[in-house]
Amino acid sequence: MPLNKLNLFKNTHIDESDFLKNYWHKKPLLIVNAIDSKVLSILPDKRQLQQLSCHEDIQSRIVFKKSETHYDVEYGPFIENDWDDIEQQCWNLLVSDIDKWQPKSKEILKYFNFIRNWIFDDIMVSCGSIDGTVGPHTDHYDVFLLQVEGQRQWGFSHKKIYDPDLIPEQALKLMSQFNADETHTLNPGDVLYLPPEVSHYGIATTDDCVTCSIGIRTPSHSELLTSFVDHLAQNISANNRFEEPQFTNQPKTGEITEKDLNTVSQILIEKLAVQNNSLSDWFGQYVSEYRSIFYEFNQYQDSKQLDYKQALTLSPFSKSCYFKQENKTQLFVNGKGFLSSLKLAELICNNKHLSVQELNELNTNDKQIVMKLFENGSLVLKS
Repeated sequence: MPLNKLNLFKNTHIDESDFLKNYWHKKPLLIVNAIDSKVLSILPDKRQLQQLSCHEDIQSRIVFKKSETHYDVEYGPFIENDWDDIEQQCWNLLVSDIDKWQPKSKEILKYFNFIRNWIFDDIMVSCGSIDGTVGPHTDHYDVFLLQVEGQRQWGFSHKKIYDPDLIPEQALKLMSQFNADETHTLNPGDVLYLPPEVSHYGIATTDDCVTCSIGIRTPSHSELLTSFVDHLAQNISANNRFEEPQFTNQPKTGEITEKDLNTVSQILIEKLAVQNNSLSDWFGQYVSEYRSIFYEFNQYQDSKQLDYKQALTLSPFSKSCYFKQENKTQLFVNGKGFLSSLKLAELICNNKHLSVQELNELNTNDKQIVMKLFENGSLVLKS
């Protein structure tokens, strides 16, 4: 194993292959002392999180626990003076997209580089008072819960729980009945992996508790279907319309017949029957845009700044992926598709940066793509 490759499982009896085969998407796993303490300093502490929550562009929320059946939630931005009152209550602050606002925090993802990065959602970091919590719940996505500072106790189920009974009349979807199959207190550097739909309940047990949530979110079937049908519909002429079938006996004026439904079914089957080329065009654009906040913060950059004498890096707000075929490579960045070389696609999507030498070795087509990505802010100068 290369010396520079960080190993999440170095203190366990399993490796990456074992994890992907036996745990990934399937069942929880506690990994004690998984991440070196010196690495944890790249993540924000409690005070820094409170400051970030006061920024108007950063998504943050505070969950207040009033009782086991009564929780309140308030959304940021907050005001510095708010914290004097907040500190007097039982609270838990959550700040999303830390990887975008503090790009250095993305270094923590090197421990998880055995998972494809285009399904990575965000790094969320939380802190709170003693007993601070968001309550017992399930999520629709995989998550790695990393303890950064202090301690948090986690109870979780072994089996997936779909459509649990919820506490009524609450802003949050919290379980009315929670029974933990296993309970552990996490210390700094410990990681708890939870697959989708596994119920869990985290409670801060120290007032310096800081927890990092690394979310891996894939689209739901309904989201995929909605997006794909919209994509197809954009390329279908309005001249193509439903035509009534021929009837031997004309139906009643208000009747829908089996022949009508068969005609509609045939239209849908015909239009949804696509080749992999069309599918990759849509899917690459879709997943590189899925849950992205790039367009909210995209800023035009003057192409004159791109002189090929300074390295480039993928913007922290950008998402990228590629689809490799025998004779071409499709590169996707923030919902846009390009035909590029495999080399450029790998540099942008796997390495996330291009050195000066690599930039100057690109062919003409790749340089044009780099120019477009630089101008729209997807690629930025490496500091």
